[in-house]
Amino acid sequence: MDYGLQGTRAFVAAGAHGIGRAIADLLAAEGACVIVADRDEDALQAHGGQWDGTIAADLSSADGVQAAVDYVLRRFDGPPAILINNLGVGDATPFEQTTDDRWLASFNVNLMGSVRLSRALVPRMAALGSAAVVNTGSDLAKQPEPDFVDYGSFKAALLYLTKALARQYAPAVRVNAVLPGPIWSRMWTRPGGIVDQLVTHYDVTDRDEAVNRFLRDRQMPMGIGQPEDVAHAAVFLASPLARFITGAGLDIGGTIRGLI
Repeated sequence: MDYGLQGTRAFVAAGAHGIGRAIADLLAAEGACVIVADRDEDALQAHGGQWDGTIAADLSSADGVQAAVDYVLRRFDGPPAILINNLGVGDATPFEQTTDDRWLASFNVNLMGSVRLSRALVPRMAALGSAAVVNTGSDLAKQPEPDFVDYGSFKAALLYLTKALARQYAPAVRVNAVLPGPIWSRMWTRPGGIVDQLVTHYDVTDRDEAVNRFLRDRQMPMGIGQPEDVAHAAVFLASPLARFITGAGLDIGGTIRGLI
């Protein structure tokens, strides 16, 4: 599909794996000039050949964000026209066991990384006259789960940030969010990730059984999505095809929800 992105400069934050990598790959396939930042330097080196630049940086820290921003501005000789804020990590933990340190770590990954990147780049992007930001949120921003209180709280705040920045920077910068539900990514499949947490939660030994029980409990007839399902939505929102869309939160949950 031609999204009209040939030669467009794009920066994907947290793009070495999963949804971020799928977005970066699709942008590159569409002819965009893509820079990817992630703290996993090995993954960047292994997969970065099709991108125009990579930088290893911890985007949950102010210093890491600054290093990534400096690299992008220097490599592009200016700001990108597309910013993909893909930061996010969540673990199932009961509210009463979620410590202050856990809240602060989640805050820095799931909200402040995107805040810092947007603060550094969006005003510069506005000077281009036509730019786009896509934030990776979560269906938990609208559908609270008791074991993901920190993650969901900050993804809800990210949705507010999306709408606030969309209003402030229109029409020069469009700001939208994708709100994925369960997606087969490292957040799910890594050792100790959500699948393993579901095994513990349901007190079963079979990972498939745990996932199936989760899908039944959450009434998710479409199952679990793939990173590419989110990538096409994100790239569409970043593209000229979505020129009249801003402040939107696009559900990609594969689930049946109420009216909100």
